[in-house]
Amino acid sequence: MNLTQKNNLYKNPLVLLIFIILSALIALNVYQYLVNARSSDQILDAKSEIESYKMTSLELKERVEKVTNNYASGGGILKRVFELSDGSGVVELKDSFSFDRYHLVYISESFDTPFKWETRNKGSAIFNNFHLEFKATTVDSYVSKPYDLNSNSLIMTGLAEVRFKFDIQGTGLVMPISKTGDTSENAEFEIIKYKLEAIDSGLGDSNTYDSFELTIIPNSVEAPSLYSTFGENELITGELYLAEITIQRSER
Repeated sequence: MNLTQKNNLYKNPLVLLIFIILSALIALNVYQYLVNARSSDQILDAKSEIESYKMTSLELKERVEKVTNNYASGGGILKRVFELSDGSGVVELKDSFSFDRYHLVYISESFDTPFKWETRNKGSAIFNNFHLEFKATTVDSYVSKPYDLNSNSLIMTGLAEVRFKFDIQGTGLVMPISKTGDTSENAEFEIIKYKLEAIDSGLGDSNTYDSFELTIIPNSVEAPSLYSTFGENELITGELYLAEITIQRSER
């Protein structure tokens, strides 16, 4: 095809129209590609920003819950009464405790005064010496609610470390042991589940109307010595003495 034929071809209106349409389509495709590429970058930036806002929101929510959910606390002395081993009278154990949204500790001890403990699952046990230190390591649930017209209650559960040393008649010295069950291998503590149930009467007289009930829940693997002494659970409670419990309702 010579130059004259090419010029005549471009002078053909139909050919020229097709050429213009093809050029426009190519230009449109290039434009759409550029727009899509820019939109993808914007979408990625938007997603990153949204994730950042989500993290900030979760952090703020956690901080608010830590402040607003600390609606119960207490501490003081819990007096427990046991019969002496010879039946001649009773002995008073004055245990100390403290708790709030983030901690729970309980200490009890008695030395050189043998007493009888009627356990829930293991029958009667005579303790010549008794020392127990309880410290919660987790707070898995922490819920307050109305108990009656004037009173509020709290239920708190989780895991705890228990350090102890018992001298039990017929058994001898009982201390924490390895969860492997090897009684020759002493451990620093045993791990148990716990459940605290406390009541605030709202009447300002803790010795009469408030209450503190701590249930220890050992198992034979994590707490073999405590399990052999008390079985699958044991309730620790008594009369509040020089103590105070304050519980606000969580429904706000």
